[in-house]
Amino acid sequence: MRVGARVRATSAVSDSGDETDTPSDAVLGTVVDDYAGTLTGDTGGRTWAVPHRWAVALDDGRLVFRDDADLEVVDAE
Repeated sequence: MRVGARVRATSAVSDSGDETDTPSDAVLGTVVDDYAGTLTGDTGGRTWAVPHRWAVALDDGRLVFRDDADLEVVDAE
């Protein structure tokens, strides 16, 4: 994984608020930033606004943040 990679993004909680994404909920985008150097693992005990490693610009115009497990590198489609 690297900045500029084309990826398929999913997550345990979808952007639509559903409990889980299905494969049809996966969206394509491009990794635009890597925050690995700024992650400390300390969330202050909160379960909301937890930091994620990768910033991904989705093809539909949204910007989302995901971790390694939520991204799959894909060939240009």
